[in-house]
Amino acid sequence: MDRNEKLQEYFQFDEVDLRENRQGRVSELQRSIVKNRVGSFNRNALIVSVLILAVAGVVIMRVGGAIGANNLFSMLKLVAGPLLTILVLGGFLIYRTSRKNDFSLKAAEGPVNFVWVEDRVANQDHTGYRTVRSLQMRVGGVSFHVREALMDVINQGDVCRFYYTGGGDIVSAEFVDQAK
Repeated sequence: MDRNEKLQEYFQFDEVDLRENRQGRVSELQRSIVKNRVGSFNRNALIVSVLILAVAGVVIMRVGGAIGANNLFSMLKLVAGPLLTILVLGGFLIYRTSRKNDFSLKAAEGPVNFVWVEDRVANQDHTGYRTVRSLQMRVGGVSFHVREALMDVINQGDVCRFYYTGGGDIVSAEFVDQAK
């Protein structure tokens, strides 16, 4: 398997998709792949929000029974947190879905530079911080978060052209012959 075929396998595209991308269009197959990714993320977020609501409902029923249903203000304080969480999560999903469904095609070309980025993130119990590493690929002034497996396909310094959507999803790529 040659390197271009490995790129096709990694980014899930074929020659027809690449021809479409070279003409400035996102193929229907690429649209459906991106939409499936977004839909999968949204389903997982919806499941989490339903679980949050279920747990909040159980807690409210238990505490509401203990303090008496007559105390409306206390009940509203109990409901406010879970409802605010669901509203924020819903707003985030709507924003992310509209952003990820931007199928305007863009291209970035140049030498590939892989960079490990470290971020300090608060622990869940807020007693300290931990370092989280993520891999970024920088090419032509654009950065993409990628998995480490891509480094098995593309070498540092390879000259490549990446086609990506306005939502930041890479839909195809090709090695560029520098002799042109």
